[in-house]
Amino acid sequence: MSQVQQEPKKLVIVGSGVAGLCAALHAVELGIQPVLLTKGKLGDSNSELAQGGLSAVTGASMAQGDSVSKHVADTLKAGAGHCGVEPVEHLCSSGEELVQALESYAVDFDRNADGSYQLGLEAAHSAHRILHINGDATGASLVQTLVRAVRQLETANKLSIFEDAVATELQLHDGKVSGVHYLRNEAEQLLLAEAILLATGGLGQLYSATTNPQGATADGLGLAARAGAVIADAEFIQFHPTLVDPARYPEAGMVSEAVRGEGAILVNDAGQRFMPGIHPDAELAPRDVVARGIHEQIQAGHQVYLDARAVEETRGAGFLARRFPSITAKLASCTAGGSGLDMAHDLIPVVAAQHYFMGGIYTDTSGRTSVPGLYAAGECANTTVHGANRLASNSLLEAMVFARNAVAAMAGEASDTRCDISGLVVQAISAPTPQAPLDLEQLQTAASSKLGVYRTGEELEEMAQILATSAPVAATAREQAELRNLWIAARIIAAGSMARTKSLGAHHRLDSTEFTSSLSDEGVRYGWTLHPSELNNENLLSKEMNA
Repeated sequence: MSQVQQEPKKLVIVGSGVAGLCAALHAVELGIQPVLLTKGKLGDSNSELAQGGLSAVTGASMAQGDSVSKHVADTLKAGAGHCGVEPVEHLCSSGEELVQALESYAVDFDRNADGSYQLGLEAAHSAHRILHINGDATGASLVQTLVRAVRQLETANKLSIFEDAVATELQLHDGKVSGVHYLRNEAEQLLLAEAILLATGGLGQLYSATTNPQGATADGLGLAARAGAVIADAEFIQFHPTLVDPARYPEAGMVSEAVRGEGAILVNDAGQRFMPGIHPDAELAPRDVVARGIHEQIQAGHQVYLDARAVEETRGAGFLARRFPSITAKLASCTAGGSGLDMAHDLIPVVAAQHYFMGGIYTDTSGRTSVPGLYAAGECANTTVHGANRLASNSLLEAMVFARNAVAAMAGEASDTRCDISGLVVQAISAPTPQAPLDLEQLQTAASSKLGVYRTGEELEEMAQILATSAPVAATAREQAELRNLWIAARIIAAGSMARTKSLGAHHRLDSTEFTSSLSDEGVRYGWTLHPSELNNENLLSKEMNA
């Protein structure tokens, strides 16, 4: 039986990556005392693993020829024309303000000897605008600093933190979110709230090979979907081109594309460089293009390697270790014997792996979802800024900009406010008819095969049938909650992938010879809800969702 506090909190934030942490800090600035609920320890998140950096147009980058309009153009191009233009313009014009806010929290970006920002270049960016912290440890350093700031506010009794608390269900009252059920210390509890911000991260554990941490189990998507929220752009999943082959080096992790930004190339086991023949930007092409190029080589029986040896030779001994200290250390310790791998001297075997979910809980630029009282930010949200393929290093920017927006909106608006979904084609997915249990390994194997880099209508139909006739089954209450969220995510991804019959961005259909233009009549944005029988409150769906 749930334990419940008597007075509802003004704001409960679920998740403690950069979106959740920034939201908490901004809430306090606005005079709100939030509760931060996180299923691990404070800061445990995908944000910690971000190696590339934070893309932001600043005075420093503009002095080198950058501009907001260039960042907008790069984002729209990478997104294959499927981005929401106004959200992208808002995002790209917010970089300088966010950087200033982060520095007020004691975030210390890398600087040159003259005090100016060190600015990096990454794939599909037309200018040096990427800010880093401690080289390739941007995510970890950023989270560490924000956690320290949040802890200080906790000590000052300006916010509360519930760690090891797994959100399992949203409570609804009169069609509005009114609380969140969670598991903590093996007991189910209920936290009442006037507003809830979901900042739970991605869904990487749906796949056998992913760059995401163990906690990336589509929690926000599952919670929101069962509350009746619209999930959009679910077919668009980004695969990172360069995860060190987990079959050979399971502890090595991924290698940031910033390494390719410094000049590293991709070769196969015959020593052939293949990306120049696929895209004019070669190894710096958008991630979906590079991931498909690598996957095609592997499907043809080749091993693919990242070759940074010429970078070390050109830039001088020790350059790679200085520029990428975290990656260098991780590679050096990735074997039992301790000799590991060294980018300066070794070819690094890589594969494409699930990395980022462009889709998610549909929101506007203020984080509002289609359910009153429910907000979302970060990877679990779909603001439309990433379109069909995310531009490198835009994720940290998006997570923090829109998390702060969500808190500001929640603080100053009526509790029945929701986002506009008139621009979506919204459908409810069919209710399941379970006939067999489905465990995590079975789900990951099926998703990796049928919802991966390449897709076909036949395999998508097979996947939909598997999901529709199965029920997620796990050993513990927490594992059951996480598996159910992943199962819901897979069903919505399959539905979106079947609906979009032509390739677009990261969604690649082998049974289609055409790429969809989002300027065509086919350039629709699909939204999905669960079948009414699966909702927390069957009366939640509005008439416009059922239209």
